[in-house]
Amino acid sequence: MIWNKLSAVWRKELRDAVRDKRAMKLAFLPPVYMVVFFALGIGLAIHFQNPEERDIELAVAGQDEALTAWLVENRISIKEAPSDPYAAIEAGELDYALVLASEPVPPGSKEPRTATLVYNASNQKVHGAVGEVRSLLYRYNAVEAAVNILARGLSPKLVNPIAVREANVASEQQMGGLILGGVPLLLLMCAMMGSVGFAADMTAGERERKSLESLLLNPVPSFVLIVGKWLAAVALTLAVISLCQLLLFIALYFLPFNEIGLRVSVGLYAMVGIFVALVPVAFIAAALQLALGILSRSFKDAQTYMGFLIILPMVPFFVIVTNPGLYESWHLWVPLLGHQTVLKNLLLGEAIPLMAYPAFWLSALPVSALALWLAARQIRRAKVIYG
Repeated sequence: MIWNKLSAVWRKELRDAVRDKRAMKLAFLPPVYMVVFFALGIGLAIHFQNPEERDIELAVAGQDEALTAWLVENRISIKEAPSDPYAAIEAGELDYALVLASEPVPPGSKEPRTATLVYNASNQKVHGAVGEVRSLLYRYNAVEAAVNILARGLSPKLVNPIAVREANVASEQQMGGLILGGVPLLLLMCAMMGSVGFAADMTAGERERKSLESLLLNPVPSFVLIVGKWLAAVALTLAVISLCQLLLFIALYFLPFNEIGLRVSVGLYAMVGIFVALVPVAFIAAALQLALGILSRSFKDAQTYMGFLIILPMVPFFVIVTNPGLYESWHLWVPLLGHQTVLKNLLLGEAIPLMAYPAFWLSALPVSALALWLAARQIRRAKVIYG
């Protein structure tokens, strides 16, 4: 009989939620927006980091044939700078310029030739091009110094006694983690906020419509009533998570990560693992939302209080970002904290701890049960029913 009553409550709440078009839009549109903005941001980052697609046109003031020839050889277009490049850059008429010495330095002079790279650092779109020009200037300076040392019959090692080399042992998939660092936060936000509108309508909304009292007149225990509402909220949250994962999978498949030397390959195994890891988060989110909805005076108050739940996944995200090497085995037992590391490893195709999924489920069930027990105790109070 209990299972029949639980199933009846679940079907009733699920039917009411599907009929509420406004709540459906509130639940399923935010994942679309978040994934679209994520894809646009990543696409712009790839565009600005890809030197092959960047057409750099450098305004040069002054004369230095050797330096300008070096820049042209490295695919830099040279044009004549205005009479006052500093004023032009301050006024926004010019993005950046290279100001050379007004008078050429004679060969063999002990005074170095000056080259000033002028730009406005507050203009975000110039940093990629300015960084590339700066790198070329440093390389030209090293080559010129080596040539001058050789002309005097000395070894270039006198100027550069240490040959610095870099060896990056990270794979292309691991380098993709630099871009995918915010994806776990996006997934957790979808899981935490997927059923906000539904949970508010199941609790505070029913009280405003005066239907909560008639619902409590049925011979159904309070805990069964709350669990039925919770199961409906969990089912809707999992639907939102599935939509978010599907859109994210499509975005990662079509984004041109290979243009900047990265490989991001998120397969079906990773997506299934991510979904299983997010199910306990949906349990906690739905239980907390129902508990807050029972204690809220109105539907708007319930939505306001539930909106603060979005802070919960942000706290562990900033902890991981500020301490990238921080990981302890007990993190898996803290809801939302261990998810950050495990979701990132799944996206990068790396191994995850064996106790990850048991820890997620075993830590989520007590929190969910406590929140549901508190909601069940409050739902039959006269203050809650009649406001």
